Amino acid sequence: MISYIGGKARIGKWIIPFIPRDIETYVETFGGMFWVFFNMDLTKYPNLKTVVYNDFNGLNANLFKCSLEYDRLWNELSKYPCQQLGVENTPKEYEEMFKEYQQEIFHTEFEITEENKFEIAAKYVYVLTQIFSGSKPETSSYTDYKGKYRCKVLIFMDKLKNPKYREHFDKITFVENMDFQEVIEKYDSTKTYFYVDPPYWKTENYYSNHDFDRADHERLADCLKDMKGLFSLSYYDFELLRKWFPKHEYVWEKKEFAKAAAAKSGVKQNMGEELLIMNYGDNVIETPCVGMQLDMFRHDYL
Repeated sequence: MISYIGGKARIGKWIIPFIPRDIETYVETFGGMFWVFFNMDLTKYPNLKTVVYNDFNGLNANLFKCSLEYDRLWNELSKYPCQQLGVENTPKEYEEMFKEYQQEIFHTEFEITEENKFEIAAKYVYVLTQIFSGSKPETSSYTDYKGKYRCKVLIFMDKLKNPKYREHFDKITFVENMDFQEVIEKYDSTKTYFYVDPPYWKTENYYSNHDFDRADHERLADCLKDMKGLFSLSYYDFELLRKWFPKHEYVWEKKEFAKAAAAKSGVKQNMGEELLIMNYGDNVIETPCVGMQLDMFRHDYL
């Protein structure tokens, strides 16, 4: 979709083989830009009936609601001028547009309505695509690409026309704007899989329109322990995880990745170790007839 803080555009393909093939409901509790779902090959999930996007950030939820009507959102986005490839000096008007939209949509008294939702979605896209890595869009400065790259608004518009993206948009059943606990309680079942990607420990302030702290990390752990369904939980490692998700009760998988947010031209990228914690067996990866094995490996029975 669009670059966004904590997004799984790069590592989604590592996560997907861990997702059981026989699930009927797929839920992302911290949807962000929904990168894991958009990396999925839907033909491999023949029983998938319900797809739920959730994000506590109302701007994210609104963008996805509007994206389901992709032609209408595309038409709205086409009203906004973009920097042209090959034009070295960006006219000041683009930066002024960015500042105007940024101040408008992140105003404390701002409200999304049925009347303005497509306009706001388009302005949000404009802001997200003009900052680095989608981080802190309410305060980040405008990035002038000096005509070296194609306007990212146009790249997003291409996705709205792309049949592969449209196939995924059409599969989304519900777009929610709820607290993670509410959405877990609403959709939890033995046939539900949750991909859980919360703000990472001590990086919570990088996320917009969230109020997530130590107590919420612990509340999330309690919710996951009590659920009926299956989950995969993304984090960077920190000490309390061993208390909340003991390795003898949960499956832990780790992989090292280059950090997208640390990317700089001519500089070696910093590496980070991504962690995936699951309440089902590690041999689910690329294994046929997964559903027949899941009950054997649920942490309840270990």
